[in-house]
Amino acid sequence: MFRIITFRIILLFIFSPAIFGISGLATGQTISSEGKKYAVTFGESYPNYLPGSSIRMSVTFKNNTPDYQTVNQELIVVDSAGLKVWKTVINLDLSSNQTMTLPLMIPVPKTSGSFTLKPGDVAIGNGEANPSFDFKVIQPKKSSRLSKILVHTPDSEVVLNAFLKSWDIKAPTISWGQVLLLGKKSWTLFAAGDKEISQLIDRALKREMSVIFLDFGPTDDEKMGNLPKIDLPFNVSVSFVKAAAPEQNFDLKAENKELTFDFSSNQVKMWNGYYGITVPAVDMRFDGKGVKINGFVTTGHHPFRYPVVEMVPLNGKGKLYICQLLTDGRLDPAVKTTRNHPELPAYDPVAVQFLLNLISATVGDNLLK
Repeated sequence: MFRIITFRIILLFIFSPAIFGISGLATGQTISSEGKKYAVTFGESYPNYLPGSSIRMSVTFKNNTPDYQTVNQELIVVDSAGLKVWKTVINLDLSSNQTMTLPLMIPVPKTSGSFTLKPGDVAIGNGEANPSFDFKVIQPKKSSRLSKILVHTPDSEVVLNAFLKSWDIKAPTISWGQVLLLGKKSWTLFAAGDKEISQLIDRALKREMSVIFLDFGPTDDEKMGNLPKIDLPFNVSVSFVKAAAPEQNFDLKAENKELTFDFSSNQVKMWNGYYGITVPAVDMRFDGKGVKINGFVTTGHHPFRYPVVEMVPLNGKGKLYICQLLTDGRLDPAVKTTRNHPELPAYDPVAVQFLLNLISATVGDNLLK
């Protein structure tokens, strides 16, 4: 349903752009029908949403002239085909060179797809780009294969246990599972030499299970500098090297249909929080023989990076999956964040779909029998 909103507000708050470049941040200059120029700027918000949820963001209007100006600006949301699915009109008065920022609550479409928020019927001046904010709507789904799989995770991984239970893929004990899922807490213990975690991994591999390590490795220079080589199963070790920059986008192994299930493309762009960063500025280096290492994910800007790898022993049991992608804080729907803080992690349905797909992609036919 379309709505008309009238604002007669002198000043709410001044918008300050983020210091980190993010594609959701958009600015541009519009020209009103009276020929008076003003700038429209969208604030920051998360790029991924569940159907029927809401987008919280700000919109800023700046009078670029010394003259008084009445603004009557339509804002619209269009789908990938350019069809309008929502609109509102903002009416306000701007005095000489005044800047006014207003909070917006935008209803997210109830269908999955790619959408764009932008001003409606805009004439662009002085070579400025039309301001816009792109976002994706997705309802995560289980593949038919995943419905046959059970996953075990340690009791200390509270969020992962809740995640598995909510998707009905949690194994009551390790003996029932085809996958052992380990998160950031387990990685911290493993890196510190915790024997209980190491024994759990060894037990899972002996049962020919797949072992998945999420949020593997350091996420900043300080931790990386203090971290020695880490011994992995299959007589493999891993060391960490500083990369040029973190990454926002990554590409999935296109031929793996379980990994790309329900994604419209094998390229995944930005997750909610951490300014959209999905891969830390850390590269992994593996040493060892007798193991085949396959890349499941490559990074968008630097395709020589492999932040998700599969390790298959040439003579041994089980498989090990190392995932550097930053899932921590993005899998729990209870996580709520304050407005205009894209650096904070937030629930992300795209990250949820990726994890569901990764679990399914790691299980061979032999474990489904």
